[in-house]
Amino acid sequence: MVDRVSETSSTTSPGRRAVNSAASPRVGLPRRRPVPRHPGIYFRPRLDGKVASPYELTFLDSAGKRRWQVIHGSLEDAEAKRAELRLRRRRGERIEPTRQLFAEYAREWLERQDVRPRTLEKYDWALRCHLIPHFGRRRLDQISCEDIASLIAEMRKKGYRGWTITSALRPISLILGQAARKGRIPVNPMSQLERGELPRHDDQRPKRILSLDEMQALIASADTEPYRCLIELLLTAGLRIGEALGLTVADLDLRHSVIRISYQLGRDGNRTLLKTEESQRAIDIPAGLIRRLLEQVEERGQLFDPQALVFASRSGSGLARKVAREALKRAAASAKLAPPNPTLHDLRHSHASMLIAMDVSVVDVQARLGHRKPDTTLRIYAHQWKYRAATRSQIGRELDRLFHSDQPQLHAPAEASTTPFALPPARPEPPRTADAPGRPYRISS
Repeated sequence: MVDRVSETSSTTSPGRRAVNSAASPRVGLPRRRPVPRHPGIYFRPRLDGKVASPYELTFLDSAGKRRWQVIHGSLEDAEAKRAELRLRRRRGERIEPTRQLFAEYAREWLERQDVRPRTLEKYDWALRCHLIPHFGRRRLDQISCEDIASLIAEMRKKGYRGWTITSALRPISLILGQAARKGRIPVNPMSQLERGELPRHDDQRPKRILSLDEMQALIASADTEPYRCLIELLLTAGLRIGEALGLTVADLDLRHSVIRISYQLGRDGNRTLLKTEESQRAIDIPAGLIRRLLEQVEERGQLFDPQALVFASRSGSGLARKVAREALKRAAASAKLAPPNPTLHDLRHSHASMLIAMDVSVVDVQARLGHRKPDTTLRIYAHQWKYRAATRSQIGRELDRLFHSDQPQLHAPAEASTTPFALPPARPEPPRTADAPGRPYRISS
């Protein structure tokens, strides 16, 4: 065990010193003595004269202050800690140890964050519900990778899904990473977790991909025209629900049947800029749909207001997400869809699956969905790409012909070419002479 001690103070009140002298059996002994043949390491003198734990070592931090550190272990542990500090200093790493508790450091870190309100809300939830109750009373240097692994295992036993656990660990990873960068701790324990200890993301709810008939039935079963337009927009444009609810009249281009997605409607009802440049995009939608969207705005008398929301409540404010979710539930129940009922994000997945079935390239699918990289699109919809490849495969037909034909015959492979690979022609071997070492002597022709 390691205890960090702050800079030693030389002022002690006489009364306090008298009390310590009367209560301590080590009267007359010095505070510490150097361990023979171990420079920089000290021990606390004992009445029996033995050199034993705890040991102390001294070093200068990055600010030039003299600090002492107590090692509750063997002399080898003290030597290893001293060598580690010297190596970190030689590498140019900051060394500013602290005795601050995780709860205090985490609250200070949270106040300095300049992030989106939704992200700040997630950080506060993770710290308040999981991290501070588990690590709040520990010092930063007392949190190990085994402690974090035990938290992950505990959350798994409680039934939390993989992405929920990952969201809960995001703040502590940032906090300990910053503490390591500032020299408060030697290394971020999150980086020492093994693959088997990390949260698994294979326990998520499977995507509910709708067929074309289910899409049409869902649109027709919406109880009002605004909800019918919203569901059709999510299915034909693949928008996230926040992006759809954040559309304004200025974002609709009737002439070219194009919508511009630059903002989203936050959970607080305010429009905020999208997080990435790739999310800010322009996509084409059916011409009839964009006319119906403008007709809904015209019925409210806001057609000539560029900032008027396309989907709005009766008061003109933004439509709440829970209202859209309830409208989708009613439409799914009326359409008598097979369980499980689709979510709002499943409509986006259904749109992507439809594009893949239409043989749209991965780059175009990525641009339409607003993903940052094509790799993201391939990873999320890997099963859809595999299914499309299977539907285009001719192997099954060839096997059927081979096993069920009256005269099965395997196609003979094409004759191998004399030059199957684009390799440069081989150089002719030089004639062997008696001057060549290590080779049998022969007369060149």
